[in-house]
Amino acid sequence: MRILETIQIQDGKILQLSYHQARMNAARKQLWQCENVIDLASMLIIPSEHQSGIVRCRVVYQQEIEEIQFIPYQWKNIQKIKVVEAPPIDYAIKWLERSVFTQLLQDNSEADELIITQNGWVSDATIANLAFWDGKQWFTPNTPLLKGTKRQYLLDTHQIKEKAIRIEDLKHFEKVCLINTFRDLSHEDAIIL
Repeated sequence: MRILETIQIQDGKILQLSYHQARMNAARKQLWQCENVIDLASMLIIPSEHQSGIVRCRVVYQQEIEEIQFIPYQWKNIQKIKVVEAPPIDYAIKWLERSVFTQLLQDNSEADELIITQNGWVSDATIANLAFWDGKQWFTPNTPLLKGTKRQYLLDTHQIKEKAIRIEDLKHFEKVCLINTFRDLSHEDAIIL
């Protein structure tokens, strides 16, 4: 199966490259026992037309990189979020195949985005990890579907803490912020629960 790495490029600068590099090479080692390290920095040659603004870089790979695309980033405005209990989802590796998330969104079209739960435990949204604000600090579920690069950066820099969060715990939080390579931890972008 093919794997996807999505990287933000801002005004020609590749953001948080070391986190993407580490995740990509860890997946290759886990799935195919690849010992060689792919150096993403040397592979990502940003075209001149993508040297300004926010650009989404899509790297599709298996044992080796198969495709690199540069696409202007389009922000998804999220106003209505819904909690949905989902069947088991295997997304510990960022697979290119995402039909399970597409189907969940189609089945819940009244919402812009979903808070996905598994067996009552809060995990992720379809496009991002989650951070919940309790009035004092941010917490991210310790049961994510995918350990995202922005989530890991925020944990490493002590901006968020991991915590076991069940559906019934959501009432203790004031708001939720969706975090991914394009979405920062921000009170302004957070959604009131």
